[in-house]
Amino acid sequence: MKKLLILFFLGLFISVNFAQSFDVGAQLRVRGQFDGKDFNSDTDPFGFTELRTRINLSIEGNRGISGFFQVQDSRIYGTEPSTLADTKNLDLHQGYVKVNKLFGLPLDVKFGRQEVAFANQRLIGSVGWHNVGRSFDGSIVSLRLKNADIHFMGFQVNETFNFGDTLDVTFGGVWAELDIIRNYKTDVFILNQSVWRTDNTLWTLGFYVKGKHKGFSHELEFAYQMGETVAGTNNLDIAAMMFAYNASYTFKSKVNPMISAGIDYVSGDDDPTDDKVKTFNTLYATNHKFYGHMDYFLNLPNNTYGGGLMDIHGKISILPWKSVKLGLNAHLFNSAEDITLADGSTSKDFGLELDFYGSLKYSKSLMFQAGLSVFSPGDIFKQFRGEDSSLWMYGMAVVNL
Repeated sequence: MKKLLILFFLGLFISVNFAQSFDVGAQLRVRGQFDGKDFNSDTDPFGFTELRTRINLSIEGNRGISGFFQVQDSRIYGTEPSTLADTKNLDLHQGYVKVNKLFGLPLDVKFGRQEVAFANQRLIGSVGWHNVGRSFDGSIVSLRLKNADIHFMGFQVNETFNFGDTLDVTFGGVWAELDIIRNYKTDVFILNQSVWRTDNTLWTLGFYVKGKHKGFSHELEFAYQMGETVAGTNNLDIAAMMFAYNASYTFKSKVNPMISAGIDYVSGDDDPTDDKVKTFNTLYATNHKFYGHMDYFLNLPNNTYGGGLMDIHGKISILPWKSVKLGLNAHLFNSAEDITLADGSTSKDFGLELDFYGSLKYSKSLMFQAGLSVFSPGDIFKQFRGEDSSLWMYGMAVVNL
């Protein structure tokens, strides 16, 4: 902790004396949760409060060189051993240097520890809802063309320090953002995650398209996965897919009502005994954004018991006042493949989730949010999790300085 603080203030000193410009910022977020998500009405819910504190320093130098340094403390109220304890909980969330137009070429280079997010974050996201958030260690080289930004990235996900880098995990690929159709954003990508010196390698390729026409907007996304994974002494081929389509319309009126509907499909495995893995891995996605606020489907494919996911959802929101937003999301969750239950029958029914939420922008620096969610379990969750409906609530304040 002391070393990080020393580095932060050293960077501040250098910025004041040598940088062309600098900016110091901070964020404090406190969130209380009321958790009754265990599907058991005989147990009492419990409450807890999360706190996330970030301090960041942005530095602008000459010749297109800039830097960003961000320290973070993430904790839960009351988890210190005592009120006099000092748990070492400070960490470097981001620390990177960026060089624009390297050697005068249309190349930007960014290296260090950094948040990474592409498209709508369905495959690579920063997971801002999480009390820690996701960071990658590595580099991105961006080729800036007239109608395209092409990003080449490479990240070290796990370092084992084994000889020959055995079992090290790396992730990277190419992500291209294209501006070739008016009113449409088009992305194409190919990604790879590998475990070194093993046969575990996962390739993900696909596209993302988003269009907007006045009040109507829609997005389509598709990804296919292939490669090989090791299960015991067997090598299994990977053949999985994901697609999503979402459409929304915002009406011109005093309260700006918005309605949307869509479907998300994540493939499952119809025969776990064969030599193919058909469950789609959502990689480093911000799944809280897509699959319900209660986070029952954060870890895919594990949270779907190998059956995949079919999420049919509808959403509505209004702005009753300029600084207030209210909304309701409904998710009908099913598996993509049949799941066999204990009595020998099969089902695809995970259940129904309703998410009520609201936000208030108190000022430029302060935002309040709150939400209430309920989940009515289907046959699959009744067997694996519990038969009663579950409940979850939260209240949050975010200060940005």
